[in-house]
Amino acid sequence: MKNLKTLTLLLVFTLTIACNNENEECSYTQPCEPYCDLFEDFEDKELGTFGNWQGLAIDDIQFQTFGASKTLYVEDGSGASWAYNAVDFPKKLLEQGCALNYDTAYLAGSSNSSTTDNGIVIYKGTSPAASTSRATFKLNLASLITSGDPLTTIEVPLELATGTTLPSNSYGEWVLSGIPSPYSAADIITFNTLIQDIDGVAFFIDEGGNPAEKWWFDNFCFQQCCPDSTI
Repeated sequence: MKNLKTLTLLLVFTLTIACNNENEECSYTQPCEPYCDLFEDFEDKELGTFGNWQGLAIDDIQFQTFGASKTLYVEDGSGASWAYNAVDFPKKLLEQGCALNYDTAYLAGSSNSSTTDNGIVIYKGTSPAASTSRATFKLNLASLITSGDPLTTIEVPLELATGTTLPSNSYGEWVLSGIPSPYSAADIITFNTLIQDIDGVAFFIDEGGNPAEKWWFDNFCFQQCCPDSTI
């Protein structure tokens, strides 16, 4: 009996060492608890400024209070309108986590759509309007942002594309600018190259012909341990 206990303890110790060394033969995996590593919530920003955010064809961009939080506020102008940041976000998104989460709110203004599928944009180039490659996370019908609603959280998958489709989740899907699906092998390479080395992130502000849309963005964070992950 004493020898049996000794052998049992030795086996447990051996398995523990194997697991700690991430041995491929170790069959013990522990589901991890998802959490979001905060990247930017604008609480340390001076109201009325805009930091490293820039705008194209917009009427206003600034840090502004929305509810109880400081947010990035963008107001549409005439023409194709963008808000973008070429400085603050990491270039290698896949190294930051399995998803990028952010909060957003939208006010349509008269004659514009009361809902929008505009999601975050990643691009390669000097700006989203002068990009060599660009991908947009397009929201699905169940996740559209409705005018006048409070801040809504969007979760954007950060992973490589496979086959003929780009990454997607319950919120929406990645799409390449100007290229319809199904995607070719070259298109897949374009997306995978982009998401591993971006020049910036952006938001397309337009949702109708009347330049009256207002947007708020907040609480950017990188999610760690997505639901199907293990540690």
